Amino acid sequence: MTVAPGEGARVAIVTTHWGASLDEATEATRLLAGALARRSEVEVEVVHLVAPPVPAETVRDSVFTVHRVPVHGARALRSGLVRTALAVHDGGRGVPGVASDLFERLAGSAPDVPGVLERVAPDSVVLAGADQPFDTAVLGERGSPHAPRVVLLPLLADRAMLRAAAVARLVERADVVATSHSGERRALLESFPDLDAASVQAVDCGFSVNRGAAANRLFGVRFFGTYVLTIRNFPPGGQRWARSVTHDALRTNVGRVSVAEVDGDQWRISDHENTLELPVSPSRVNLWRLMAHAVATVDLRPPGPIGREAIESMLLGTPVVVPDGSAAQEHAADADGGLWYRDLGELVDAVRVLVDPAIRARFAAQARSWAERTHGDMEGFVERASRIVLGPRA
Repeated sequence: MTVAPGEGARVAIVTTHWGASLDEATEATRLLAGALARRSEVEVEVVHLVAPPVPAETVRDSVFTVHRVPVHGARALRSGLVRTALAVHDGGRGVPGVASDLFERLAGSAPDVPGVLERVAPDSVVLAGADQPFDTAVLGERGSPHAPRVVLLPLLADRAMLRAAAVARLVERADVVATSHSGERRALLESFPDLDAASVQAVDCGFSVNRGAAANRLFGVRFFGTYVLTIRNFPPGGQRWARSVTHDALRTNVGRVSVAEVDGDQWRISDHENTLELPVSPSRVNLWRLMAHAVATVDLRPPGPIGREAIESMLLGTPVVVPDGSAAQEHAADADGGLWYRDLGELVDAVRVLVDPAIRARFAAQARSWAERTHGDMEGFVERASRIVLGPRA
């Protein structure tokens, strides 16, 4: 189904990624919802799948009508442990059938979703995230004249999960699969050889940075001269490796360069003799202030599905050093705006390369140009999101 120009359209976003969480998947879902809501003729309703289960209710959240639907029997921690075990077993190359069945059981069930969708009667349905524990038969068959247009936004940090049976069913039903980076597109086309390449479209979320605010250094940072920024945990409460390269080890191995570190609520900067605890709120604006004046932004976190901080760093003209195989690595490679690492040795080598002013300047210019072109045009993002969700005539 497509929506002709001038016609009103109702969009339902079905997702576990809503609410007050600051994780990448939730932020991407809200960005997409906001882009669609900027179209005056589009009404956006959210079907929020909530676990542990809560009483079903309908509330207002800013401009959105949100239908909270309980998910019964979900076991997110156990599901995560199974994913980790699979990665250790075969490097994450596949998802055996028995594991697919287990994932579906651990995802729980949201039996109220079909009833909510029938009442909303959307023209388009966005499945934001691959956790969709409801009977998708309510969406009808792809290509049916009376079925809604279905858009899948996988939001998978682990691309091997595309091979899970529940995710494969979503891909097969979707009219469009909206990808967050070029690596996700490649993985989809490799996993589903019969998939029409034209139905896999880049959503490329739009991000804005306040360059005026970022121009002001945090108090005390100037004293430490040239520095690299490491992100161990951000936003506070997000995922964090129990062990990674230490602050002291990085500073010792990259020469006469200071190291700033963002670790949840604990921010600091140090050189070989001095350390300053940064008494600032762990806000995104303050992160931009550290990014904008760094030699490079070094991401030490478990990879997420979007790579937002890598994009923002490149928007500010700061190259990145990011984990291999991550969404952030795909951005760095597409932009030629940074380097990536598989282990501590490669991480240190990458930082040493970017400390060279001439090399750093070339990476910085390329990073900023790509990031502005791909993610910095907010009006372009609105048009792109509308075209993906509403169809080519939107």
